Amino acid sequence: MLHVVVRSEGQERAFEHTAGLLEFGRGPARDARRCFLTDPFVSRDHARIQEDPPGRLAVENLSGSSNVRLSDGREIPPGQSLLLDLPAVLSIGHSELHVSLAAAEPAPAAPAPRATTAEAGGQLGVPPPAAHAPTTPGDHPLPPGAETLARPLGLPAHPVALHELGETPGPEVLAHWFETLVLVQQAAATSAEFLDATARAVVDLVGLDRGLVLLRKDDRWVIAASCPADASDRSPYSSTIVNEVLRLGQTVYRNLGPEFLSSSLVGVDTVVAAPVTDPAGAVIGIVYGARSLRPNAPPPRITMLEAMVVQVLAAAAGAGLEREEQRERAIRSQVQFEQFFSPELARELALDASLLEGREREVTVLFSDVRNFSRISENLGPQRTFVMMQEVMELQSRRIRETDGVVVDYVGDGLLAMWNAPTDQPDHPVRACSAAIAFLGDLPALSARWETEAREPIRLGVGIHTGPALVGNTGSRVKFKYGPMGPAVNLASRLENATKSVGVPAVISGAARDRLPARFATRRLGGLRVQGFADPVDVFELFPGVPNSEWKALRDAFEKALAHYEAREWSEACGLLAGLLARGPDYDIPSLQLLSRAVECLRSRPEPFDPAMTIQKQA
Repeated sequence: MLHVVVRSEGQERAFEHTAGLLEFGRGPARDARRCFLTDPFVSRDHARIQEDPPGRLAVENLSGSSNVRLSDGREIPPGQSLLLDLPAVLSIGHSELHVSLAAAEPAPAAPAPRATTAEAGGQLGVPPPAAHAPTTPGDHPLPPGAETLARPLGLPAHPVALHELGETPGPEVLAHWFETLVLVQQAAATSAEFLDATARAVVDLVGLDRGLVLLRKDDRWVIAASCPADASDRSPYSSTIVNEVLRLGQTVYRNLGPEFLSSSLVGVDTVVAAPVTDPAGAVIGIVYGARSLRPNAPPPRITMLEAMVVQVLAAAAGAGLEREEQRERAIRSQVQFEQFFSPELARELALDASLLEGREREVTVLFSDVRNFSRISENLGPQRTFVMMQEVMELQSRRIRETDGVVVDYVGDGLLAMWNAPTDQPDHPVRACSAAIAFLGDLPALSARWETEAREPIRLGVGIHTGPALVGNTGSRVKFKYGPMGPAVNLASRLENATKSVGVPAVISGAARDRLPARFATRRLGGLRVQGFADPVDVFELFPGVPNSEWKALRDAFEKALAHYEAREWSEACGLLAGLLARGPDYDIPSLQLLSRAVECLRSRPEPFDPAMTIQKQA
C-alpha cells in the first residue's frame, strides 16, 4: 500500500493507494485510478505510478512534452519509465508528489459497533466513518482532549440525495454528504466536465428530477450541461424564473399549490434557479433544478435547504469557471512566452508577468546572420529559401533555448538573442558563447544537406557583447516583443557585421571574453573602431569547438605579432606573420589582414599611429 502526499497550488492533500495503477493529470480518469490536479502546468495525462515490485515504485511519464523531475536532479522524459526506491519525490508541473510505503495500521482489539441507517439518520452510499481514534498515524499520542476524524472516503458509487438524509442526520453522515458534494466539483478537470458534474449534483445530491447549467452568451441563454442528458430536449426551463434571477441577481425558487393538481397541468415544474456570477458580481450563468408534477400525486415542493444547496452549487460553478479561465489565461500566456523563452522561463513568467516590466540590466546580446544570403536565396528560389531559413533558425533557436536564452527576434536572415533577462543568470556570457559554439558546431551537417542546391556552404556570422541595456516589451500592445535596447545591442550588431571583414565566424567583445572560463578558446584580434562608438573595442575570435594544437600555435603566434604591431614594432610583426602565412594553402584571414596593415605602416610610418581596425557596416 502506498501513502501519497500531493502538494499543488499552495495546498496539500494525502491519501492511500492500495494496489494497481495510479495516474496523475488534469484530464478525466481512464482505465486507472486518477488523482486530479488543477495545476495548469500539468498535462491532462502526466504520470502513472505503481508499486512494482513490492517496495519499489515504477514511474511512467505519460506527458507528450514535459519531463517528470526527481528530487536527485534526474528527469524522466516523455514516454519513458523508471524504477525508483521508496520513498520517492516526483515533480510534475508546479506540483510535488511524495510517495512512500503506508504504515501498517494495528488491528483493533474488537470490532467497533456500526451505526444502523436509522441511528445515523440516513446513509450516504458509503459506510459510516470509524470511531474517533485516540492516536494519530504513527502512534504519536494526541494532546489531552484532542481527537481525530476519519479520512475522506472518496466519491461513493451511489450518492444519496439531500431529502434521503432524514430530518436529523448525524454529524458524520452530514459531513460525508458535504464531502461528496465537494468531491463532485473537484473531480472535474475542465470547465465542460465541471458543469456536467454540477448538473448531475442537482439530481443526485439535491434530489431534483432535472439539473441544468445555463450560460449567458450574446444576450441569450445556452444550455451548457444537463442531467439527465436529454433534459434539454423537453421544455427545458422557465424563462420567467430565469429572467427574474438575471434581474435580481439572487436565487429564486417556485413551488406549486393544490390548484395545480389538474392532470392538464402535468409538466408544470417546481423550480429553483441560482445565479452563477463572475468576480465582479455579474450574472454569467444559472444553475437550474426542477421537480415535475405527476398525475394523481401531491404537488412536489422544493425546500429552502434544497434551494440553498443549489445556490452553493452555483457559487462553486462560478468559482470553477473563474479558476478555469485563470488557468486558460496562464496557459495562453505560457504559449505566448514559449515563442521567445525556454519552457522553464515561460513557466516563471506565466506566474509573475511583472518580470517583463522595463528595467535596466546587464545582458549578453547575440546577433547572427547568414553569409551570402542574397546569392544563396537566388540559387534556391523563394520556396526552398523559406524552408532552408526555417531550418537555420530552428537550429540556432534550439541551442539558445537550451541555455535559457531569449530569442528576441528574427530579422530577415538574422537573429537576435539575449541572456540575463528577465531572470538572473550570473553566467550569462558563458551561456551565450556556449549556445553560439553549439549551433556553429551543428551547422556543417545542415550545410551539407543544402550545399548542392545552394551551390555554396551555409555559413553564419556571430557577434556577442556583454553590457547594460534597457530590457522590456519593445513591441506594442498589439504585438509582444520582449528584448533589449541601447548601445550594447548596437555593438553586438556591429561585431556580427565585423565577422565579414575579419574572416572568422564568431567575434566577441572583451567585456564578454573577460567573463569566460579558461575552457573557452579565444584569440585576441585587437582593437576595433565601429560606427557610432568613440573608443575602440577590444575584440576576440571565439573558436567554435575544441581547438587542436595547430590552432593554439597559430593563436599564440598571431597574438605575439599583434603585440609587436601595437608597439610600433612593425618589422617584427611582419616576420612572424609571414611565417604563419607560409604554412598555407588555407590562409588565416586575420593574419593576412594584420600583415597588410603592418606592411602599410612600414611604408608610411603613420603619425599619430592608431593600431585599431576601422570597419564600416557592410550590407
